[in-house]
Amino acid sequence: MIPDTTAAGIGGGPFRLVKYFIFSGFVVIAIVTALMGAFLYSKSVETLLRSADSYARLVSENLNYNIYVGFYAPLKSRGIPVDLRKWDQFGALDSLIKDFTYGLKIQRIKIIDRQRKIIYSSEYDLIGKEEPRNNALESALGGKDVTHIRQDSNPEARWYGQRMTETYYPLREVTGNYWMLGNIYGVIQITQDVTDQYTSVQRSIVAIIVVAVGLMAFLFIALILIVRRGERILLLRAREQKHLEEQLQQSEKLASIGQMVATIAHEIRNPLGIVKSSAEMLVKKTNPDPARVRKLSGVIVEEATRLSNILTDFLDFARPRSPELKPIDVRDAISRVRDNLIQETDARRITWKDNDLNGLVPIVMGDRDLLYQAFLNMAINAFEAMQSDGVFAVTVTPENGTIRIDFSDTGQGIKPEDIPRIFTPFFTTHEMGTGLGLSVVHNIIAAHNGEITVSSREGEGTVFSVFLPAGGAD
Repeated sequence: MIPDTTAAGIGGGPFRLVKYFIFSGFVVIAIVTALMGAFLYSKSVETLLRSADSYARLVSENLNYNIYVGFYAPLKSRGIPVDLRKWDQFGALDSLIKDFTYGLKIQRIKIIDRQRKIIYSSEYDLIGKEEPRNNALESALGGKDVTHIRQDSNPEARWYGQRMTETYYPLREVTGNYWMLGNIYGVIQITQDVTDQYTSVQRSIVAIIVVAVGLMAFLFIALILIVRRGERILLLRAREQKHLEEQLQQSEKLASIGQMVATIAHEIRNPLGIVKSSAEMLVKKTNPDPARVRKLSGVIVEEATRLSNILTDFLDFARPRSPELKPIDVRDAISRVRDNLIQETDARRITWKDNDLNGLVPIVMGDRDLLYQAFLNMAINAFEAMQSDGVFAVTVTPENGTIRIDFSDTGQGIKPEDIPRIFTPFFTTHEMGTGLGLSVVHNIIAAHNGEITVSSREGEGTVFSVFLPAGGAD
């Protein structure tokens, strides 16, 4: 079988599965890389947020202590209410907070009272305003500190924005006992600029993804180049194999033609020699005996008929005709063969037996003339295998949607080693014959979508079984 050389191209061939795995693997790795990048990003942001929260909590605890001890407690002990609208109180608190946070990485500090009013801010324009309600503020007023990250929409910020962490920490009275928590009198909000750390995280994740994608692209391109090289090698080998097979087919064709020519020459030469010698004898006789003339003339007619049959066999084999399928009764073709061979059966004293179908009409889709030719060849082949007083039987039976026709004889049978070759062109076990009769039969049955089998016992006889698809009557 010659391989399809075009199948080794880009769209298919034996490398199709490899390409499928390459593309599928690339997609899977890309998805895994994206998920891994998202996971690493999430973990990095979580780590950044935890670090900012720890830092802000430490600052808030210390600032809470300093505010209470250095500002709130002295006023409370003297019975002076806290009023940051007074410049002396505001200045004292502002100096305390600035002295404490000097040199720390803090963007802004706000102090919010329990009425959610901003009573102090390092950004003075926010003082006196009301802090918008949010969950973090409510949690801090309830005694739980909260840290979250947000993106600043300041138009003066860099194009990718600023990332800020905001920590809300409850301001408590200092009780002096570690296990006793004082009353909450406000919330301190600490804002930290973590843009640089956040940008560093983003760049690290992007670098990891870029490296992974670059590595995948490199491997993908390398695999594609390897596959394409393999395809080219396979295509070249397929072409070479096709060329070698074409040469082999040409050699086999020439050998077959040589065998056919030799067979034709051998089969024609013998009858022509007999015809020539008989004609020469007639020419040499000046006063030939009429009986002798009739005998020699009969020989010439017989050998001419033999020559005609030989040429007919070759033509049937060389130019097979496509069947014209119609519903026919196979018994008609069998009866036609029997009627045309009645003189042959009488001369050879062969008994012809047909089976009784019990009313069954064996209809098949077939060509009447071609089936007649096939059945005739099988009958003649059987006659040549039998001596006088032989029996030739034809049995027709329906079988699994087909019509089975068995041709059996009581001839000499076929040797087991010859059975696989009996349908091979030019193979014959007879002294006279082209070896094409059964080949023609096989071709005709195959053209009818049928099947032919043979079983034989040497010295007992042979049975040829023909299976033809059953068909309906018109």
